[in-house]
Amino acid sequence: MSALPSHLELVQGVVLPKPVGADPVLDFVNTRSDWTTRGPARTEWLTSYEAFLIWTSYVGLVPPATVFRLIEQAGGKPTEAARRLHATLEFRTELYDVLTGQATDESFEAVARVIERASGRRQLVLADDGPVWELPEDLALPLDNLALLAGELLTGPSRAHVRMCPGESCGWLFLDPRGRRRWCSMATCGNRAKVRAHAARAR
Repeated sequence: MSALPSHLELVQGVVLPKPVGADPVLDFVNTRSDWTTRGPARTEWLTSYEAFLIWTSYVGLVPPATVFRLIEQAGGKPTEAARRLHATLEFRTELYDVLTGQATDESFEAVARVIERASGRRQLVLADDGPVWELPEDLALPLDNLALLAGELLTGPSRAHVRMCPGESCGWLFLDPRGRRRWCSMATCGNRAKVRAHAARAR
């Protein structure tokens, strides 16, 4: 098997993009390639509900033991798992538009509905350190978890620091609180831009 590009990693048999967004919500929208053209992704990394679960564990959002149990649940409910994945990919598209200021009223309302529904499913439970909010451990958990984080990002101070990579056929998002970052990754888009600039000068 040939080596993977530097921005990808093999995780439990699934190829996933390495986190570059400095925020799990931004890494979520970066799970497809080329946001510069709308429509089907040139490369889609969340190719199944199981791949989505493995990604949530990879970026530290859901514990591996929970992911294992949810994979078992999904195996017994393939239709619901497929529906959950479809809802996840729809949310990702609408969320990208909201984060980049391209949202219509309809897409903003769609994002708000997912976030509000997730918020309504939280349960206050007593843990060792005191009361904590928890989500039910069912097939809706991964998207609900992301939706709550998205709500925090959209309403918090980090929202002002979301930037879009200007790389050709990219459009990935990342946090840039210091205002010094241009590319999603110097190893990919940054280097490609340098190569193109060098070739242009040579011509």
